[in-house]
Amino acid sequence: MTTRRARRILAAGLATATTGAVVLAAPAWGDETPAPTTAAPAGVAVAPATTQGLDDAPRAGTPRQAALAYMADHEDLYDVPAADLQVVRTTTDGAQTAVRLQQRHDGVPVFGAQYAVQTERSATARSAAPAQEVTSATGTLYTDLTVATTPTVSEATAQGRLTTLDPTLRRVVGAEVGRGGLVVLPDAAGGSLTWHFTVRGALPDGSPVRQEVYVDAHVGGIVLSYNNVDAVDADPVEATGTRMDGSAVTLQANREADGSFTLVDSSRSMFDATGGQLRTYDAERAPYLDLVGGPVPEQVPLVSSATDVFDGASTTSGAVDAHVNAGKVYEFLADELGRDGVDGEGGTMYSVVNVSSNGKDYANAFWDGSKMVYGHMDGVPLSVGLDVVGHEMTHGVTEHSAGLVYLNQSGALNEAISDYFGNAMETADKGIAMDDPTSGYVGEYLCNGEGTLEDCALRDLNDGRTTQDDYEMITLDIDNGGVHYNSTIVGGALWDLRKEIDPRLADQIVYRAAQNYLTPLSGYTAMRDAVTLAAQSLDVSDDVLDAVDAAFDAHGISEGWEQRAGTQDGTVLATQVIPAYELYGGVDQEAAQVSGDTYVISHGDAIAWDQGANRFGLTVGRFSKPHGSSGHEVAEEGAFLLDPSVDSRRVVFTRVTADGVGIYGVGDKGQGAIKRVVDEPGVDETEPVTANGTLAWLRTTPDGETDVMVRTDDGTTTNLTPEAGTVASTLTMRQGTVAWAGDDGTWVYVHDLASGETQKKRISGFLFGLVSDIQLTSDRVFYSDDQHFLLPSTSLSSAPLADLSQAAKVRTAASLYLAQFSVTDSYLAYSTYDIWGALGSWQGPPKVKVAPTADVVAGSAVWGAVTCSTGAQLAPALGDGQRAVWLDTSAADTDVVTRATFAGTCA
Repeated sequence: MTTRRARRILAAGLATATTGAVVLAAPAWGDETPAPTTAAPAGVAVAPATTQGLDDAPRAGTPRQAALAYMADHEDLYDVPAADLQVVRTTTDGAQTAVRLQQRHDGVPVFGAQYAVQTERSATARSAAPAQEVTSATGTLYTDLTVATTPTVSEATAQGRLTTLDPTLRRVVGAEVGRGGLVVLPDAAGGSLTWHFTVRGALPDGSPVRQEVYVDAHVGGIVLSYNNVDAVDADPVEATGTRMDGSAVTLQANREADGSFTLVDSSRSMFDATGGQLRTYDAERAPYLDLVGGPVPEQVPLVSSATDVFDGASTTSGAVDAHVNAGKVYEFLADELGRDGVDGEGGTMYSVVNVSSNGKDYANAFWDGSKMVYGHMDGVPLSVGLDVVGHEMTHGVTEHSAGLVYLNQSGALNEAISDYFGNAMETADKGIAMDDPTSGYVGEYLCNGEGTLEDCALRDLNDGRTTQDDYEMITLDIDNGGVHYNSTIVGGALWDLRKEIDPRLADQIVYRAAQNYLTPLSGYTAMRDAVTLAAQSLDVSDDVLDAVDAAFDAHGISEGWEQRAGTQDGTVLATQVIPAYELYGGVDQEAAQVSGDTYVISHGDAIAWDQGANRFGLTVGRFSKPHGSSGHEVAEEGAFLLDPSVDSRRVVFTRVTADGVGIYGVGDKGQGAIKRVVDEPGVDETEPVTANGTLAWLRTTPDGETDVMVRTDDGTTTNLTPEAGTVASTLTMRQGTVAWAGDDGTWVYVHDLASGETQKKRISGFLFGLVSDIQLTSDRVFYSDDQHFLLPSTSLSSAPLADLSQAAKVRTAASLYLAQFSVTDSYLAYSTYDIWGALGSWQGPPKVKVAPTADVVAGSAVWGAVTCSTGAQLAPALGDGQRAVWLDTSAADTDVVTRATFAGTCA
């Protein structure tokens, strides 16, 4: 082994909760010092994330054989049987080979659990007797998995629960459900056995769906759910085309048998070996939801021309730019990184342009796992930006290499790597100097000359953001836990490195880090380790290694960075909370349900890498209890308890078990045994609401019909939606009024129990919107609707209960995306979601604002602060007077915090 200067490696046991990452640090060591066994962290037990220097001599055999033997010989350190590790891929880069191992528990793959063992050919070995030096190993392995791997809930039953438990999935247009089989999700209780499904399609408002859903195979409840929307014969010829900026360009095309020409490029080196091509299709304004996932549909044609000139529609559709830029991406991957296409195996690269959304421009571009899909933004095809094309195709490279899960820190790494290589391709192509202030802009050419580059840019890798000042702990329902919000922190570190050393060397280091060292659940410190190890393996100078340290130090990515703390000005009711609503389609978008002195917190433990709280249980407590009281836990082995509602008599909730889904309850303070309230065989009951002894709930039948049911205090049960085909959601009730979203999710229904009369009102902009929440006061209904025309937004409306036709928009304090709201007769509070932050132009953490309800309705509200805490403030819930509860990320985790009075103003 070549002796190198020992570098400090952050050997951390990764422990990532769905509301943000928590790294439990283990001892550090250099590559010349054997690594000690690390103590298991609190919560789930993990193996060391990074190791070096464990072998004293080369190992005989191939890299694969050496990697497996290495893990077997060091089982005492990793505490995972070598028999549970399966080789899934090997990649060779020069003398180095990375062998990726997938952990299995009793034969079932473990979510995100991969280890990459890096080897180098031994310089002393004879060619006839190959030997490998194991230089390092990186990744995430789980050591205390005990869950039984025989399911008690069938795959078919689990699939049927998808739409029952997640209202969002009921609305997916053209839904296709792919079955991924059994997967173990690690947690502090020994793991959860789950069925994995991928739901593809789109929401009626145009939002793309590629939802990865994991259903507990012993209970039947959703454990984790997130949106993962990241050779033929040829006669090659040269053609010409016109790009959107009017410039002429030479194209590689194909001459068809009928004499026409198509945008099929067979000139790349991969064609001779694999038949791989660059193929560009025109969707001709077909809805992009028809293109999500799988191969290009047969009815979508290749871009063609009667002559060898591609202009006109081929220009305005974005086809010429897409074809040219795909070629540039291929050549960059091949020439600079030694990679044969997106999949690394010379596979054909597909581009589809000119998709629409509800007949309008689709202002986005995405990699769907098999191809690129492009829309238009203000008439400009997104394929014009090489950094955009390179960014999206790099998602494909990452999917085929590190496989970074699109959540939290690993998702931010996924975005950062795409930003980095997209910009690297563009700066090289345009000759932009690395010290040019515009070098870090992402998407700055999408305006096509309209406006300044700074104004047009979606993100800036030179924004200087750091973990200490800018990293936001964000729940999964917002930006998948901050994958865009937080990406430029680590992306900026990578870009700083590229500015300080030879750019081509930086590209090779970052690529090798992603290809050979990162694994699906890697976080920021793992990225620093990976870049350091990749640089060392390339025998770089000490100056380069110093530049690596400086780049990550400048962005606050160093050991223990997650243990920062902000300030809170309220009483903490619960710590390290994973809100259950994140995983169930936005149900109960409040931090707690409040009734007088009682609060009920619904918490999940989707992937319980935190402290092993009860999975999907309830915490019932009293505000009057002394500070620090933990409340009363309502939980049941083998059941998920969700969607709580509380009044002065009881707490009711949805109970999910392998046998069915029904409504159950306990006393109003959480006391007493869990008792059945409504649980009819053969149907599912969800979203209960209780008020003064009256119960409302949603009843879903096997054919997918979802009705609104009400049971009054005398036991009389009424179906408020007896007509066939009803699909109701977002149920609420107060003082004899029941409200819900109906039909296609664009109608608000209000029913008066005393009179039996029902009113309905369709939301404005219904072609692009969906009702996201409904709440009631004693005399009004308030509802929010999500719009996806060009850019996402949410509006809040209100109407008097006596006449829904008088509905009008409610103005809030800022022109930001309204994430959640809560309203009483006295006050209305809301939190915001900064849509520009999802694009990388961060405007600050979400804050909760409040104003008197009467003033809000009158349009004269003066908005104040509920709290002056420094972190993100989400999911407000209002109680009596000025009582407020919210989710707060000022500390290193997500807490549920309360105040008895509003802060009003903050300095």
